[in-house]
Amino acid sequence: MKIYIREQMYDFKQYHDFLVKPLPETVYDIYAEDEDIEEFFISFFSELNQFPLYVTYEWYDFDFDGMKERLDKLHLIYSHKFIPQNSVCTITEEQGDTYLDVLIFTVKVTDENQLAEVVKKSLVPYHLFIISNQDNVTFGEMYDQEDSIQFKMNESTTFCKMQFDVPATYLVTNQLKNMNHLLANLSEKIKIVKEK
Repeated sequence: MKIYIREQMYDFKQYHDFLVKPLPETVYDIYAEDEDIEEFFISFFSELNQFPLYVTYEWYDFDFDGMKERLDKLHLIYSHKFIPQNSVCTITEEQGDTYLDVLIFTVKVTDENQLAEVVKKSLVPYHLFIISNQDNVTFGEMYDQEDSIQFKMNESTTFCKMQFDVPATYLVTNQLKNMNHLLANLSEKIKIVKEK
C-alpha cells in the first residue's frame, strides 16, 4: 500500500473541521486510495498496540437494526446516538422536505481481529470515520455546526479522523512527536511518500 503524508500546523478556523482541546501543534495529512486507507487504519493501530481502541463512525439511519445485528454477532461493546442535522434534506412529493438525523456508532475493540472486522464492515469513504486510542470524541448539539466534532487530548492521545467526501485522513498524536518518529512506527509493508 502507498500512503502520502504531509505535516502541517493545526488550524481550526481556516482548514480543519474538528475542534481539538488543548490545541495540537501538528496534524499529519494522510492520502491514500480507499482500500489502502482501510489497510492503513488496521496496520497502524495494530502496530500502535494500545487496545482498547474506539471506532466512531457515521452509518445509514435506515440500516440502524442491520448495523446493531452485525456488532452483536461480533460480541462487541458499542453505543449509538442520533445527532440532529437540519441542513440535510430529502424532498418527496408526498411529504415535502424531510430533515434527517445523523446516526453515529462508537465501538470498543480489544484486539487486531476486532479492529479489522469493524473497519471492513463500517468504513464508508464519504462518511465520518474516526479511530482513537481513547474514548475522547464528543459531538455538539447540531452536526452541521463547525465545532460539532470535538476531541479531548492528553499526552498519550492518538487519533485518525477521515475527511468527508474525499480520500483524506487527519492523524493527530501527542505520542509520535515528529515525522521521523511517526514513520518509525509504521509497518514495513506501508510505502511512505512524504509531501511538502
